[in-house]
Amino acid sequence: PALRTAGYILLAAGILTGLWGVVLAAAQNDVKRLLAYSSIENVGVILIGLGVAALGKSSGNQLVALCGVTGALLHTLNHSLFKSLLFFGAGNILSQTHTTSLDALGGLAKHMPAILFLTGTAAICALPPLNGFVSELLIYLGMLDGIASGSNVLASAAGLAALALIGGLVVLAFTKLYGTVFLGSPRTHEVAESSEADTFR
Repeated sequence: PALRTAGYILLAAGILTGLWGVVLAAAQNDVKRLLAYSSIENVGVILIGLGVAALGKSSGNQLVALCGVTGALLHTLNHSLFKSLLFFGAGNILSQTHTTSLDALGGLAKHMPAILFLTGTAAICALPPLNGFVSELLIYLGMLDGIASGSNVLASAAGLAALALIGGLVVLAFTKLYGTVFLGSPRTHEVAESSEADTFR
């Protein structure tokens, strides 16, 4: 019973944290703030995985527990990788344009290769076949198995719906981020004359 209660608490905390973080991220107008708030959302995804694991363990469903805890741990590792890549990209943008305001940026893909930032953006949006997709898929599989096995159906369904909503909002936030920063036309003189950062400076 204690483990089941802990699972419900972790799952509820993960849903609230994930939704709160991604809504705040989507509303940001600064590259670094958007990335920082998305870290809150990813903590929510990790908590959802841990909640699923605790509920699976409390009901004796080892597959659900394994998928939940593996997904949570893998997402912790994955987040450290793709978020570091995105923050390095944000630092590159700041060093070359002297701003991280979305209103001042635009068209950077013409002057700065954006393939690594695009890769990090796709990974944080959990698009296949990148690492963010794998860790979230494991959490999804745990919740789907929880529904299929009839154990914790309502909790698993709520987690499934919340994770899907979080994922959709993440795609919205990072599409806005990448599109505003790298596509379109430059909005300031500094952005128009920017180039890739020199690694030896």
